[in-house]
Amino acid sequence: MSDAALSSSTVGRRTEVSETLRVPSAMLTRLFEIAPTLTRRKFAKGGSLYRQGETGSSVYVVVCGRIGITMLGAAGQELMIDIVGTGALCGEGAAFDGLPRFSSASALEPSEVLVVPVSEFCKLMSADVELAALIAQNIALKQRTLASRLVQVAQASPEARITELLSQISFPDSPAIMLTHQQIANLIGASRITVTRAMQKLRREGAVRCMRGRYELVRRQAASLAN
Repeated sequence: MSDAALSSSTVGRRTEVSETLRVPSAMLTRLFEIAPTLTRRKFAKGGSLYRQGETGSSVYVVVCGRIGITMLGAAGQELMIDIVGTGALCGEGAAFDGLPRFSSASALEPSEVLVVPVSEFCKLMSADVELAALIAQNIALKQRTLASRLVQVAQASPEARITELLSQISFPDSPAIMLTHQQIANLIGASRITVTRAMQKLRREGAVRCMRGRYELVRRQAASLAN
């Protein structure tokens, strides 16, 4: 597929930003089945679900839209660590352990979210074995994704980290990824300048195609790069 074809095939159906963690919809579907009256909240673009350092007793499940998960760096800069969409579970860590939230969450586009008090969430889990298993799978996926990123940051070159990230978050039905260089930098533990230089190298080598901020991994070349 040419860069022009990539552009024409994705314009009109891509969102402003790609998810970096995709989860199955089964948990959200099960929640709707057993608790259809759960509270829903709509958030405009930029709206805050919760802030780092706050204490909170609610769990959030994304119904639609994109939510950015951020943390503050040592110098006070805000770092994007995840972008999640439909079916994703957010804020469960602080809700379960009662400690201050270690991250912030805000809407990257108009979004709708289930807001569930942790006491009610636990009751639903206790009453429904299927839901409890789906929640455990959701949390396990988040842990696996984080572990994979940590290994990449510690061991791989910027080019290998970028191709691994793109391979993790692209799917056959939506192979093009829309992230800024700064977002990619935050996710792979590099500077924006490093990402820009690495992207230029990947494009020269034919491992990545780019058109209007959308990136697509060319898997044959990317696989040889990782070896």
